[in-house]
Amino acid sequence: MFRSLLTILIGVTLFIAIVLPGLSQEFLADRSHRKLKNWQFVKADLSQEPEKNWRLFEWEEVKVPHTWNDKDVLTEGLKSYHGVGTYEHRLKVGDQDKGKRHFIRFEGVSLYAEVYVNRQLVGKHRGGYSAFCVEVTDQLQYGKENLLVVKVDNVPSIDMAPPSEQLFPLYGGIYRPVTYFTTPNVCVSPMDYASSGVYVQQQDVNESRASLQVEALVSAGKQLNPGKYDLEVSFYDASGNEVGKTKESLSIEGEGQNSSRLSLDIENPRLWNGKKDPYLYTCSVVVLHNGQRIDEVREKIGLRYFEVDEKKGFMLNGSSYPLYGVCRHQEIAGYGPALSPEQHERDVELINELGATTVRLAHYQQSDYLYDLLSQSGIVIWAEIPNTPTYQAENRLFMESCEQQLKELIKQNYNKAGIFTWGMYNETRVTQKDLQVLHSLAKSLDPGRLTVFADNIRPADVHQVTDLAAWNLYFGWYGKAGDWSGYEKWARNAWESKGVKMAISEYGAGGSISQQAEYFEKPDPTGQFFPEQYQAFYHENVWKNIKDLDFIWGKYIWNMFDFSWTKVNRGDRAFINHKGLITHDREVKKDAFYFYKANWSDEPVLHIANRRLVDREHQNTSVKVYSNLDKVVLYLNGKKVSSQKVESDIQVITWDGIRLSEGENTIDVIGYKGKEQFVDQCTWNFN
Repeated sequence: MFRSLLTILIGVTLFIAIVLPGLSQEFLADRSHRKLKNWQFVKADLSQEPEKNWRLFEWEEVKVPHTWNDKDVLTEGLKSYHGVGTYEHRLKVGDQDKGKRHFIRFEGVSLYAEVYVNRQLVGKHRGGYSAFCVEVTDQLQYGKENLLVVKVDNVPSIDMAPPSEQLFPLYGGIYRPVTYFTTPNVCVSPMDYASSGVYVQQQDVNESRASLQVEALVSAGKQLNPGKYDLEVSFYDASGNEVGKTKESLSIEGEGQNSSRLSLDIENPRLWNGKKDPYLYTCSVVVLHNGQRIDEVREKIGLRYFEVDEKKGFMLNGSSYPLYGVCRHQEIAGYGPALSPEQHERDVELINELGATTVRLAHYQQSDYLYDLLSQSGIVIWAEIPNTPTYQAENRLFMESCEQQLKELIKQNYNKAGIFTWGMYNETRVTQKDLQVLHSLAKSLDPGRLTVFADNIRPADVHQVTDLAAWNLYFGWYGKAGDWSGYEKWARNAWESKGVKMAISEYGAGGSISQQAEYFEKPDPTGQFFPEQYQAFYHENVWKNIKDLDFIWGKYIWNMFDFSWTKVNRGDRAFINHKGLITHDREVKKDAFYFYKANWSDEPVLHIANRRLVDREHQNTSVKVYSNLDKVVLYLNGKKVSSQKVESDIQVITWDGIRLSEGENTIDVIGYKGKEQFVDQCTWNFN
């Protein structure tokens, strides 16, 4: 059980209404709001300590997003700091803001939080990956400095998902944005599991008409102004033209929350069509008082319909839309999960550069802003809760944690166009009864999307509960070498024996850029030599074997980026999972990245593989190139060797029998696509 708190001392500074770039909650854009970035932090529990004693402790100034494990996770592993940290912030609210309602939304605090304003407890939250919102109207003192204290505890608990660090570290801190905002006394509610309070259900969408039902939760505070209240819902296209509108009167008799459901149709809608056309409308929900707008919430909405066909795979808007892509953890070396908008943008740029059509956001809810970026890019999203090993069967508190985090995940991301499925668990021994509860909960909250799991055991009855099924498979990495056919065999067995619609939710192999080998065999996956060459060789063979299997509805590489894994010492350094296509710091794209880019991207690709194997022991070698061009010409030390057409079904060209000269050798390739010319070069030394 968590005994510690997350305490926030809110000091109130003069509030200025500004719209910040990269605001991760668009529904706050039309409200007075401010990100709370500057905090004091101490690695101790001072939530109940008299303020006069604080000076005895060593506080530091920090910027939120912040984690206290940004460095020690990579140096200490499981011995990194797990305990309590206390954050303090001071804020002034002017007299002019009397009569308004005041809220603070925390997008991510890990793992357990308690929030105090002027020493009064205003909220608790269990779970480190979803947002929570507290109303602080009654606790604030106007014209005075208010104290906000947050006490954060990142010690794992068997009563809360995730219960352990078996698969990934549990960072501590306020590692996502904190936003303070105000509303009028009657507003669209921000208190329904910290969602926008607006849910657009796409009841029937096709190319000729989109029939929508918009649910809006309207909340009334204590100081209700008399008069007539209305709710107005409008849809606008990307050019700002109104394409649909409806309105109804609100019956507000006192403090509390009410739900309104309004229906409207959009004729001849332009559909959100993945990367081909990620078109988004804007839904505006306005609260009117005596005909005057007093509150507005806007959400970006992509209109689309989809299904998974047992033979053709994923179908988007009635057409086949193959899903191939990557999994992503939310951390970067030196920053942990405390990422800036620009870092999220960079990750999405790299995923788009790769040519991926889908992303599995493993193994927990990720940044609000990231879901927006992916939806705007046309990336199809698998979102999931942190129901990971070890499953706490018969522990009601653990199950309640899973249910709570599933509600938060769905409600907070209900309107994200890219999301098509909600993940129930990953590699944990959930009971069939508990899985049915989670599946039913997801379908009751969001009947328009599918449910899925990711597992690593043989198909069983439990795997028939959700709409979709997926397995984490590592033939050719764990297990015997060269078992490339294992993927198809497993998929066909799951399909034929259990009738499930199956994806490969993970496949991959370790690759350390500091470890290179001219000749290699399958490494020990628990060992400390992961040559980059084997990682590329693995992916070439797996992709060749699974790429045309349409009945496998999704194919997800584990992982897009290296990430921290605090229980292992493998590859070239401890506490890292090296299966990423890009290094943990985002600085180096491995050869396997360019292999997939050549296969998935429409951008011209010309890449000499094995370029980091600079010092060669053997004079006779081969040159391997990944390319999606028409033909490639190889030059060795300025002399033409030969040209080859790109005829491989996996975009690989190889020149064997290349003889290096003593000393430095320059390898040049020139590729052609039509009249366009592209070049790549590297240097190898033979001594």
